[in-house]
Amino acid sequence: MRKFVLLAAMAATLTFTACNSCGGNNRQRVVINSEMESDSIFMINDSTMADLQTFVFEGMMPLDDGTPANVVLTIQALSLSDNGEYDISTSYMSGNTPMMWNDSGETVVFMGVPNDSTAIVYELISYNNNPLLMMMVNADSSLTKLDRKMMPASNNPYHRLKHKK
Repeated sequence: MRKFVLLAAMAATLTFTACNSCGGNNRQRVVINSEMESDSIFMINDSTMADLQTFVFEGMMPLDDGTPANVVLTIQALSLSDNGEYDISTSYMSGNTPMMWNDSGETVVFMGVPNDSTAIVYELISYNNNPLLMMMVNADSSLTKLDRKMMPASNNPYHRLKHKK
Protein backbone atom coordinates (compact mmCIF):
# COMPACT_ATOMS: atom_id res chain seq x y z
CA MET A 1 0.00 0.00 0.00
CA ARG A 2 2.84 2.28 0.80
CA LYS A 3 4.31 1.76 -2.69
CA PHE A 4 0.95 2.52 -4.25
CA VAL A 5 0.61 5.85 -2.37
CA LEU A 6 4.19 6.78 -3.27
CA LEU A 7 3.61 5.86 -6.93
CA ALA A 8 0.35 7.86 -7.02
CA ALA A 9 2.12 10.91 -5.51
CA MET A 10 4.91 10.68 -8.10
CA ALA A 11 2.38 10.37 -10.93
CA ALA A 12 0.43 13.38 -9.65
CA THR A 13 3.64 15.43 -9.40
CA LEU A 14 4.74 14.50 -12.93
CA THR A 15 1.28 15.25 -14.32
CA PHE A 16 1.18 18.63 -12.58
CA THR A 17 4.69 19.53 -13.81
CA ALA A 18 3.93 18.47 -17.38
CA CYS A 19 0.68 20.47 -17.46
CA ASN A 20 2.34 23.62 -16.14
CA SER A 21 5.24 23.48 -18.60
CA CYS A 22 3.11 22.79 -21.70
CA GLY A 23 -0.23 24.34 -20.99
CA GLY A 24 -1.58 27.79 -21.67
CA ASN A 25 -1.40 28.66 -18.00
CA ASN A 26 2.39 28.82 -18.07
CA ARG A 27 3.15 32.01 -16.20
CA GLN A 28 6.75 33.06 -15.86
CA ARG A 29 7.98 35.79 -13.62
CA VAL A 30 9.22 38.81 -15.57
CA VAL A 31 11.44 41.44 -14.01
CA ILE A 32 11.12 44.87 -15.59
CA ASN A 33 13.78 47.47 -14.98
CA SER A 34 11.88 50.78 -14.72
CA GLU A 35 14.86 52.77 -16.08
CA MET A 36 15.05 50.59 -19.19
CA GLU A 37 11.28 50.80 -19.63
CA SER A 38 11.21 54.60 -19.39
CA ASP A 39 14.19 54.91 -21.79
CA SER A 40 12.52 52.70 -24.37
CA ILE A 41 9.23 54.57 -24.02
CA PHE A 42 11.08 57.88 -24.48
CA MET A 43 12.85 56.57 -27.56
CA ILE A 44 9.58 55.37 -29.08
CA ASN A 45 7.77 58.63 -28.32
CA ASP A 46 10.69 60.98 -29.14
CA SER A 47 9.24 63.26 -31.80
CA THR A 48 12.67 64.61 -32.82
CA MET A 49 14.04 61.25 -33.97
CA ALA A 50 15.19 61.47 -37.60
CA ASP A 51 14.53 65.25 -37.59
CA LEU A 52 17.26 67.70 -38.48
CA GLN A 53 18.57 69.61 -35.48
CA THR A 54 19.93 73.17 -35.78
CA PHE A 55 23.18 74.05 -34.01
CA VAL A 56 24.32 77.69 -33.94
CA PHE A 57 27.89 78.86 -33.24
CA GLU A 58 28.88 82.53 -32.87
CA GLY A 59 32.12 84.37 -32.21
CA MET A 60 35.35 85.75 -33.63
CA MET A 61 37.40 83.91 -36.22
CA PRO A 62 40.47 85.07 -38.14
CA LEU A 63 40.17 85.25 -41.94
CA ASP A 64 42.95 83.77 -44.08
CA ASP A 65 44.83 87.10 -43.99
CA GLY A 66 44.52 87.26 -40.19
CA THR A 67 41.75 89.90 -40.12
CA PRO A 68 39.34 89.18 -37.25
CA ALA A 69 35.75 88.62 -38.34
CA ASN A 70 32.41 88.17 -36.57
CA VAL A 71 30.98 84.81 -37.60
CA VAL A 72 27.64 83.06 -37.22
CA LEU A 73 27.77 79.39 -38.28
CA THR A 74 24.57 77.34 -38.43
CA ILE A 75 24.80 73.56 -38.87
CA GLN A 76 21.79 71.37 -39.59
CA ALA A 77 22.27 67.66 -38.93
CA LEU A 78 20.67 64.81 -37.00
CA SER A 79 23.33 65.35 -34.31
CA LEU A 80 26.65 67.14 -34.07
CA SER A 81 28.45 63.91 -34.93
CA ASP A 82 26.57 63.47 -38.25
CA ASN A 83 27.13 64.96 -41.68
CA GLY A 84 24.76 67.78 -42.57
CA GLU A 85 24.54 71.23 -44.11
CA TYR A 86 25.81 74.63 -43.00
CA ASP A 87 25.22 78.35 -43.47
CA ILE A 88 27.89 80.84 -42.48
CA SER A 89 27.64 84.61 -42.21
CA THR A 90 30.85 86.60 -41.81
CA SER A 91 31.20 90.35 -41.22
CA TYR A 92 34.52 92.18 -41.02
CA MET A 93 36.21 95.50 -41.75
CA SER A 94 38.31 96.00 -44.89
CA GLY A 95 40.06 99.27 -44.17
CA ASN A 96 37.17 101.57 -43.19
CA THR A 97 34.59 99.60 -45.18
CA PRO A 98 32.35 97.03 -43.48
CA MET A 99 32.21 93.80 -45.49
CA MET A 100 29.77 90.90 -45.39
CA TRP A 101 30.29 87.37 -46.71
CA ASN A 102 27.81 84.49 -46.71
CA ASP A 103 28.23 80.90 -47.76
CA SER A 104 26.47 77.56 -47.48
CA GLY A 105 27.31 73.98 -48.19
CA GLU A 106 27.74 70.52 -46.80
CA THR A 107 29.39 69.48 -43.52
CA VAL A 108 31.42 66.30 -43.36
CA VAL A 109 32.43 65.09 -39.90
CA PHE A 110 35.62 63.10 -39.38
CA MET A 111 38.09 62.30 -36.60
CA GLY A 112 41.69 63.33 -36.05
CA VAL A 113 44.25 66.10 -36.42
CA PRO A 114 48.05 65.66 -36.29
CA ASN A 115 48.36 66.05 -32.50
CA ASP A 116 45.02 64.50 -31.50
CA SER A 117 43.60 61.41 -33.19
CA THR A 118 40.33 61.74 -31.25
CA ALA A 119 39.54 65.34 -32.26
CA ILE A 120 36.25 65.85 -34.09
CA VAL A 121 36.64 67.97 -37.23
CA TYR A 122 33.99 69.58 -39.42
CA GLU A 123 34.91 70.01 -43.05
CA LEU A 124 32.72 72.73 -44.56
CA ILE A 125 32.40 72.09 -48.31
CA SER A 126 30.93 75.10 -50.11
CA TYR A 127 28.17 74.75 -52.71
CA ASN A 128 29.65 77.88 -54.37
CA ASN A 129 33.16 76.41 -54.80
CA ASN A 130 34.56 78.71 -52.08
CA PRO A 131 37.70 77.51 -50.28
CA LEU A 132 37.31 74.56 -47.96
CA LEU A 133 36.97 75.47 -44.28
CA MET A 134 37.97 73.13 -41.45
CA MET A 135 36.71 73.53 -37.86
CA MET A 136 37.80 71.50 -34.83
CA VAL A 137 35.49 70.88 -31.86
CA ASN A 138 37.02 71.85 -28.51
CA ALA A 139 36.26 70.30 -25.12
CA ASP A 140 33.83 73.15 -24.30
CA SER A 141 31.86 72.51 -27.56
CA SER A 142 33.33 75.61 -29.19
CA LEU A 143 34.85 75.47 -32.69
CA THR A 144 38.34 76.55 -33.74
CA LYS A 145 39.32 77.25 -37.34
CA LEU A 146 42.11 75.01 -38.66
CA ASP A 147 44.73 76.00 -41.21
CA ARG A 148 45.89 73.84 -44.14
CA LYS A 149 48.23 71.87 -41.86
CA MET A 150 45.24 70.96 -39.64
CA MET A 151 46.55 73.17 -36.82
CA PRO A 152 44.56 75.96 -35.10
CA ALA A 153 44.66 79.12 -37.25
CA SER A 154 44.96 81.22 -34.08
CA ASN A 155 45.96 80.48 -30.50
CA ASN A 156 43.88 83.43 -29.30
CA PRO A 157 41.14 82.00 -27.04
CA TYR A 158 38.77 84.71 -28.32
CA HIS A 159 39.02 83.28 -31.84
CA ARG A 160 36.52 80.56 -31.15
CA LEU A 161 32.95 80.05 -32.20
CA LYS A 162 30.89 79.33 -29.10
CA HIS A 163 27.92 76.95 -29.21
CA LYS A 164 24.79 79.05 -28.71
CA LYS A 165 21.89 76.73 -29.49
